[in-house]
Amino acid sequence: MSRGDADLVVLGTSGHAREIISIARSALGRRVLGCTGPQRPVDAGRLPVPWLGTDDWLGQAAIDAEYVIGIGSGRVRARVDASLGASRLEAAVLVHPAAVVGPAVVLGPGTVIWPGAILTTDVSVGRHVHVNTNVAVGHDVTLADHVTLLPGCTVGGSTRIGRTATIGAGASVIDGVSVGAGAMVGAGAVVVRDVAEGLVVAGVPARPLRPPLT
Repeated sequence: MSRGDADLVVLGTSGHAREIISIARSALGRRVLGCTGPQRPVDAGRLPVPWLGTDDWLGQAAIDAEYVIGIGSGRVRARVDASLGASRLEAAVLVHPAAVVGPAVVLGPGTVIWPGAILTTDVSVGRHVHVNTNVAVGHDVTLADHVTLLPGCTVGGSTRIGRTATIGAGASVIDGVSVGAGAMVGAGAVVVRDVAEGLVVAGVPARPLRPPLT
C-alpha cells in the first residue's frame, strides 16, 4: 500500500511529468527525489527536480522510495509498468486535495488524480490510471489498467473503460457503454454505443475514424 510520507521518483520528463511533480510537491507535500527518462533539451530546463538518469535507473537504484509513471500515453505506461516487474519499489497513489473521491472507490497502485476530478461512488480503478483535471466519473464505473482520462471528459455510470484506452478532452461516454482496450475517443466526442478494442472514434455521435489499432 502506498505510503503518504515516502519519498517519490517520477518516471518521465515531459510536461505531463511536471504536472504530476506539482501535484506531489505543492499539493501533497511529498518530497520528489527526481525524475528519470529521456533528457530532451526542450524539457531539461523546465524540470523542477533533478534528472536522475535514463529509464533503467529505478531498477538499479538502492533507495527507499515510491514511484509514479509520469507519462501521458497509457500504452507507454503499460510498457514501463511491465518492465518494472522485478522492482522492489511500490507505486504511489496521488490524489490532489481538490479532487473528490467518493465512497467505495478503489484506486490501484500508480493512480494519479488531478485537481477538480470527481469519482462519485463504487468506482474500480486499475494500475497506473491517470484521471486529469475536471474529469467526472459516475457510479459503478470500471477503469482498467493504464487508462487515461483527459481534462474535462465525462464517463457515465456503469461503464467500462478498457486497458490503455484514452478518453479525449471534453468527451462524453454515456451510461452503460463499454470502451474497448486500446481504443481512443477524440476530444469533444459523444460516445453513445460500445467502442471496439483499438478503435479510434470522434464526433457527435462518435463514429470510427480508422480501423482498429494493432
